Amino acid sequence: METTKFKIRALKVDEIDIAAEIFSKSYFKDIFFKWCVASDQNRPKIVTDYYKVYLKTRGSVAHVAESMDKKIIGASVWLPHDTDASTYEEISKIAGDNAPMFNAVADLSHLSEPPMQPFFQLVGFGVLEEARGLGVGSKLLEYHLDILDKVGIPTYLEASTPYNGDGVYAKFGYQPIGELMVFTEKAVLYPLWRNAKQTDKVANIDVIKFGKFKWRILSEDNNKILVISDEVLELKKYHNSFEKINWSNSDIRKYLNKEFLNNFTSEEKALIIETETKNNCNGWFYINGGPDSFDKVFLLSVSEVIEYFGKEKINSGNKFFIDDQFNSKRLTNYKDKPSRWFLRTPGSSSDFVATVTLEGKISMTGDFVNRESSELFNVGIRPAIWISKG
Repeated sequence: METTKFKIRALKVDEIDIAAEIFSKSYFKDIFFKWCVASDQNRPKIVTDYYKVYLKTRGSVAHVAESMDKKIIGASVWLPHDTDASTYEEISKIAGDNAPMFNAVADLSHLSEPPMQPFFQLVGFGVLEEARGLGVGSKLLEYHLDILDKVGIPTYLEASTPYNGDGVYAKFGYQPIGELMVFTEKAVLYPLWRNAKQTDKVANIDVIKFGKFKWRILSEDNNKILVISDEVLELKKYHNSFEKINWSNSDIRKYLNKEFLNNFTSEEKALIIETETKNNCNGWFYINGGPDSFDKVFLLSVSEVIEYFGKEKINSGNKFFIDDQFNSKRLTNYKDKPSRWFLRTPGSSSDFVATVTLEGKISMTGDFVNRESSELFNVGIRPAIWISKG
């Protein structure tokens, strides 16, 4: 069999059994599935039947990798976020005595899923052992992600191996989200999230080029427009040390209005309007926002994010986040990877600052003012400016 060349295509109905068996073989030694079905003898059939249910579920999307000699060597299956509850009832019947483990996974999964919608979840992903190392898995992921990117739909998955910045999921922009799903010391799932790569058409927003960067138009007022960088431009601390500060005396304000401003030509600088920046308090924790200031470049406040990214604030009863229907509008990336971004409003104390999370929530508790990005934790800045129309 020639395995160095293959193509990715949609799964056919009469190939469901083949795909399910590929998943079963791929996950036979998987630590998580060994916990779900401890018996080596019973695991192949239960896992095969488990995936047959997913492959037949309404709304599921499955693809296969087919070699040049027409053999299926890999498969993937994705489910929409609103999968019919009867799917899980059917899985319980198939699992038999192992149903409590599968039910525990389903229950915790629903709690771990991000609140925004719609999204697709990758629930099955496997390649035959003889075809591994040829890039089959990457192409399977890429194929469906490209489709979802064109319509602006993000994706979610629960990996059974620890996330690292060099793995296949990181390559495609997935990042850790929420809490680990721990069932035993070894049986752990790692929730990962990936924003859709946005294009101007997908975002359904007005994006302009000004200077070296792309900017999202937030508001127009007479002869000026308010814009924010379309993505996080830099992974940078809000303040260099952990201390009680506010926007007016923060290191990030100094940086934005000096070094960052030098990214623009003298002609472009002349079009950037110095604006009075209102620094309101954090109304949830009653933390003073400090004195108002005048800035050419600034970070948005919590109230401005609410105004420009969705005025109707709908909370889910959470005491720490603004978690509403506009989460998806606040999502953004840094170099194609999901990223958090700082606001200028203080957090739950003056040494914390409010942020927008990977899920698009507004964290009113916030994060350390000197929070530094790492390989697994992106947080940075989305500068905002008022530009004269000339």
